[in-house]
Amino acid sequence: MSVLAVRRIVVGVDGSAESAVALRWACREAGLRGAEVHAVHAREAPCHSMASYAVPAQGGSSDDDDMDVMWQSVMPDHVPGVQVRTQVIDGLAARVLLEHCQGADMLVLGTVSDTPGAQRSAGPVIRACLRRAPCPVVVISAAQDPLPRWDTPARGAGMHLSAPVPTAAAVPAGACG
Repeated sequence: MSVLAVRRIVVGVDGSAESAVALRWACREAGLRGAEVHAVHAREAPCHSMASYAVPAQGGSSDDDDMDVMWQSVMPDHVPGVQVRTQVIDGLAARVLLEHCQGADMLVLGTVSDTPGAQRSAGPVIRACLRRAPCPVVVISAAQDPLPRWDTPARGAGMHLSAPVPTAAAVPAGACG
């Protein structure tokens, strides 16, 4: 007797509007495939160290606050019946995502623009995942979200809504080099 494996879609989230769009898309896709969604946020250490005599800046919202806002804004939109697991993991984003998409049906990532050559259209995390992911990778642009989305131009500055035209592009694993 064999046990059916749980279908799984991994989505990288970082609190940005683009990752919220990717999470919503992954939830809709999971509903169609009968899969569950694993939303993974990789929390990277700061790239620079502070001098021993420096005092950390106070004020502003923390990364945890940003993630709570994103979970709350996206989760009500997910497809009923789709299980969404969330994880916050310390480590380099590409490495964490590549480890967590082992055995997954797909990896979903958000990007700023779907225009070739656009600034930040495919950052280093997306490029690393496209090159090394063991599963298909779907890159979703914020401009591809059929639902209103939230933006936080400055942390805690508020939200605004927009409703772009939906489309999606999928890139099979290993297709990019």
